[in-house]
Amino acid sequence: MIGKLTRAGMEVKAQRRRGRPSRGARESLIDAARELFLAAEYDTVSTAQILERSGVSRGALYHHFPSKLDLFRAVYEECERRLVEEIGADVLSARTPFEGLIAGARSYLRHCESDEEFRRIGLTQSRAVLGWEGWRAVAADLGIGVVVAVVTAAIEAGEIPPHDPEALAIVLLGTLIEAAMLIAVAEDRPAARGRSEVVIVDLLEGLRR
Repeated sequence: MIGKLTRAGMEVKAQRRRGRPSRGARESLIDAARELFLAAEYDTVSTAQILERSGVSRGALYHHFPSKLDLFRAVYEECERRLVEEIGADVLSARTPFEGLIAGARSYLRHCESDEEFRRIGLTQSRAVLGWEGWRAVAADLGIGVVVAVVTAAIEAGEIPPHDPEALAIVLLGTLIEAAMLIAVAEDRPAARGRSEVVIVDLLEGLRR
């Protein structure tokens, strides 16, 4: 009996090493897919590879994600949420709302330069895989709330003129996204980030003139 229990325990431990039950099937699939999409392009990653790395069954995969595209979108959304949280922390560390706006823009551009997950999945692959509209929808939905909040605070503090907060936020976010793409595809990303940051900060400072 002890021998059977020992063997059973070893089998359970082996299953836990192969799979990721502590995170749950959905989380395990997202984690595995993120690792694979970081290492290779979307079209070259198979569902079989994702299943092998995650330790999740095919049935569980299709329960959570009807297609590989749905799984990729979930990976992209997780990447964007992490980015928003990290940029939000930089915004909150600023002394005033307008300084927070500058800090957030600079933080975003730094991520474009040095954050490999954001650059490969959040900017380049997602745009190709989801198409312009699908890519922009996720980026705007997750980021627009933060920008609107900071812009509104800066207006209420009298730091910038009383423009429509949502319209201004959408224009600013669109400008940042285009600067991000310049950095993502540049051969010299630090230099591209430096050039883009000068322009973005100058545009933001122009709101106060």
